Amino acid sequence: MLYRICAGLLLLATLGHTLGGMLGTARTGPRAGAEADRVFRDMQFVHFTWQGADTTWFKFWLGNGLCVSALFLPAIVALWVLGGLGGLDPTVRHATLPIALATLVGIALTSLLGFKYFGPRAGVGFGVITILIGIAIFTA
Repeated sequence: MLYRICAGLLLLATLGHTLGGMLGTARTGPRAGAEADRVFRDMQFVHFTWQGADTTWFKFWLGNGLCVSALFLPAIVALWVLGGLGGLDPTVRHATLPIALATLVGIALTSLLGFKYFGPRAGVGFGVITILIGIAIFTA
């Protein structure tokens, strides 16, 4: 059950990141003060070549952020599937342990990076999911 709760929480975080964070900010700007908003607007016009493609810092920021959202999807599916394995033979559950541990490590790193780069709200949110995944792993 905990795995499925984590899948739901991660789905909500992914929707918030994608719709409110990336797409919402891309549409309206950060609204973080005149200087920050000016820098964000300037990002849309500063062009450079990356891997042979003409891009802007805005496109680079948006593309990377949307890639993060996309990479949360396999974790959500993995957690959901792991949550459905509770009644299975312990040997089958043991075989899925690498998937559970990889998901735990990935979300834990997201929590640490969230604290470092985006503040406590992101860090704590992913930290709660990390703790719940850890409990689910060690109580299975």
